[in-house]
Amino acid sequence: MENKSTRIYGLDLMRAFAIIMVLVSHAAYIFPEHNNALSGLLQLIGFQGVEVFFVLSGFLIGGILLKIINSTNFSISDITYFWIRRWFRTLPLYFLILLVNIGIAYYIGYTMPDNLWVYFVFLQNFASEHVSFFPESWSLSVEEHAYILAPIVLFIGNMFLKNKQKAFLWSTIILILIFTLTKLTYYIAHKDSPTSLIFWNLNLKALVIYRLDAIYYGFVLAYIYFYKRTFFKVMRYKLFLLGIVLIAVLNLLYPIGLVFKTQPFYLNVLYLPLNTIGIALLLPFLFYMSKPHMKLQNIVLRISVYSYAMYLLHYTFILYIMQLIYPFEGLKLYQKMICVLVYLSITYILSSMVYKYYEKPLTNLRDKKFFTSSVKSN
Repeated sequence: MENKSTRIYGLDLMRAFAIIMVLVSHAAYIFPEHNNALSGLLQLIGFQGVEVFFVLSGFLIGGILLKIINSTNFSISDITYFWIRRWFRTLPLYFLILLVNIGIAYYIGYTMPDNLWVYFVFLQNFASEHVSFFPESWSLSVEEHAYILAPIVLFIGNMFLKNKQKAFLWSTIILILIFTLTKLTYYIAHKDSPTSLIFWNLNLKALVIYRLDAIYYGFVLAYIYFYKRTFFKVMRYKLFLLGIVLIAVLNLLYPIGLVFKTQPFYLNVLYLPLNTIGIALLLPFLFYMSKPHMKLQNIVLRISVYSYAMYLLHYTFILYIMQLIYPFEGLKLYQKMICVLVYLSITYILSSMVYKYYEKPLTNLRDKKFFTSSVKSN
């Protein structure tokens, strides 16, 4: 388990709630015949869980980059070192689960996508509809591209603006504007076409070229924390309240259908950024949240550190295998509830094992002298 003294409880709580929201939303897969308002609500909960991950990742990665920029010359070797550390954290487990899913798919005779190679370079949902294989990987593509692009733009920004503070801020603003404009181009291209939640979900919400700004709003938070910390702390209660109101208003409109019929500009251009801002406004309050009883801290910490494994394992792997072994269709309600408990239990237990014996040991390799010295020597 990671060192508790270096962790921030509120951020762990945020991550733990995000993965729980995703897990609960996909529990609807166990109730295939219940396609009603409840299933729609569960989908919305899962969507919000992923959006929380985006904001939190942006805040943490933005903070890491700010520390690097302010403590080094921010050279190519610094950027390479940042990428290596990120990739040791994210790639080994992703590739393991990807290969496992491919193996299972071939074993059961699942028709694989023709361009399977795109999953190995995170292009499966870059600019076109994400296929159904390994569907949860869409958010990982967004994050990986955000990690690659941001340091490059920050490097260029530092070349033109000698003031590191201004370079970070303006580079982040430019990135947000670029990916706001991509949504605007999507709206212009589709404004006269009929749409649906499914079409929007596959062709805008889950595509890299429209979603990278969700990570970069977290960079704005990191900037405020780094340079305007008094504001970040003093205003946390008001920001939290504003965030709750904003999220509530946005998501009351979301399921009603109004946005599809009368406000496509709101749906395609404004909804996702405003929702991201609403989530971002919650973070300062959570950042300074007091720690609860030690037992609750430990529960939150464990779910938080296992969350990456839980995200990759829970759906295509665990739920799909459960469905193959014991089909959910035709089960009685109490049997489905038991399946939900089994699904959640297996996800937690298996994720804890994967974290302890695979994810963490490989992540720790990034601190070995071989990698740190070889990069810094360049």
